Amino acid sequence: MTRVPKTVAAALTVPLLLATGCGIATTGVVESGRAGTVKLATAPDPGLLYFIAPDGALVPVPVTDRTQRPDVGFTIGMLLEGPGEAAREAGLTTEIPVPDVKYWDRMGVARPPVTPDGDGDGKPLRVVLPVPVGPLSGPARRQLACTALAAVRTSPPPEILLIGSDGKEQTAACEVRPDR
Repeated sequence: MTRVPKTVAAALTVPLLLATGCGIATTGVVESGRAGTVKLATAPDPGLLYFIAPDGALVPVPVTDRTQRPDVGFTIGMLLEGPGEAAREAGLTTEIPVPDVKYWDRMGVARPPVTPDGDGDGKPLRVVLPVPVGPLSGPARRQLACTALAAVRTSPPPEILLIGSDGKEQTAACEVRPDR
């Protein structure tokens, strides 16, 4: 019996292995039906309040003490109370002046009344506030506009008209980032 040298055996084995591949034939796409879907349990939309971050941008904060989607009056009333403890700890602030709380306490009203007007039929959403709009800063008007728009479900979004206790009217736009 003759022995084949190891180098010859290796030289013959390598091309043989390369020619056979890995032994698994290629296949096309295998159809297996529709992709799986998952239904998630989600809470009702809580509504959003917009506060000012240290860099001047507006940051949405969900309303936490409500189980149903709140209306415009409710969310603007919450916004007028200012940021909650967690939002303040995160560095969020407001430029909206706080309404005269003593007046509202004497009247027996839990929150200052805010009256939205407009039904999404192309008319502006009129937000009647218990504070004067004349001295409101640009960021304060943006806070009010973004919070009001987050509470309405109309398309296209309506124009926001702020009406203050001073009788003045000002339009407001929701711009999350300030002009630089």
